[in-house]
Amino acid sequence: MQGIYTLADAAQQEGSIFSMMLPFVLILLVFWLLFWRPNQKRRQQETQMQSSLVPGVEVMTKAGIFATVVEIHDQDVLLEISPGTRIRMLKAGVGEVITPAADDTPVEDRPDFGDDDKPKG
Repeated sequence: MQGIYTLADAAQQEGSIFSMMLPFVLILLVFWLLFWRPNQKRRQQETQMQSSLVPGVEVMTKAGIFATVVEIHDQDVLLEISPGTRIRMLKAGVGEVITPAADDTPVEDRPDFGDDDKPKG
C-alpha cells in the first residue's frame, strides 16, 4: 500500500511544480510578445533602411541633424549638413530617410515665405 501512495504523491508534486512554473512561463511569453519581438522588427527595418541609402537622399540622423548623403562606404556615410560642410558618420547613426515634399520649390521662393515682414497696406 505504501508504494501506491508514493506514486500518487509524486504525481501530485509534479503537478504542483508545473502549476508553479506556469506564471513564469506566461510572464516570459508576454515580455517576448511586447518587447523583444517588436524591437527585433524595428532593428531589422532600421538595418534595411541603412543598407538602402543612396547619394542625394535627405536623411535625419539620430541626433536630429538633417543632411544629404554624399558618399556611402561599408560602415559609414559622408553627409553634407550645409553647403560645403560635410561630416562622416556611421550608418547606424542615420535615423530615418526624409521623403521629399511634393513641392520642390525652395522655401525662400514660396509665396507664403516672409509674409510677416511685409507691411500690410
